[in-house]
Amino acid sequence: MIDGQRQGPFELEDLAKAGVGPDTYVWCKAMADWEKAGDVADICRHFRRTVYDRTHGTPLTPQASSAEELQTTAPAAEDPYAEIPLRFRDMVRRSGEEAHMSPEEEADINRAPANTVFISLMLMLFCFPITGAVALYYSFQARRSWTESLRSQSKGNKELYDDKERERLRRNAHNYDRQARMWIGISFFLGMIFYAFMGHKFS
Repeated sequence: MIDGQRQGPFELEDLAKAGVGPDTYVWCKAMADWEKAGDVADICRHFRRTVYDRTHGTPLTPQASSAEELQTTAPAAEDPYAEIPLRFRDMVRRSGEEAHMSPEEEADINRAPANTVFISLMLMLFCFPITGAVALYYSFQARRSWTESLRSQSKGNKELYDDKERERLRRNAHNYDRQARMWIGISFFLGMIFYAFMGHKFS
């Protein structure tokens, strides 16, 4: 959605030129709903890899075939973020992966993420309701995306997803699971702080 109008579709490499920023809402076929570009893992990963390529001189995919190619692809600028579009620069910096780090090790997306719905529900009820509700939301989204990735045919016996779309759904499930685990930890520690405060106050 750019200036209130649906535009596209775009490849990842074309998003910045199209005027997409971190707060622009985007959608693709495998996504359950519209999300801000800064919250979409594939977009963040694309720009992190761009930074990595700029600083190391070798792309993560596919690799250069000769020493001359490695030398010609070496970055001229010292700032690894210099060639990242300005509107995405802060998003990449906040993504948690600095340019000097090696590529992230991704979870095995072919394995189902752990079911965190129950523990999120317990934390929402007994620890800290607000952050617990956020954890519960991401837990449901993780299960929903994973379950959807397992569906092969519709009621009309038509193929629902191809392999690429199914992979994207599974990747989304693991991304939601990571968010759920983060908010579970936040809820637990906030709950402990709250109970410690209340215990001290009434002791």
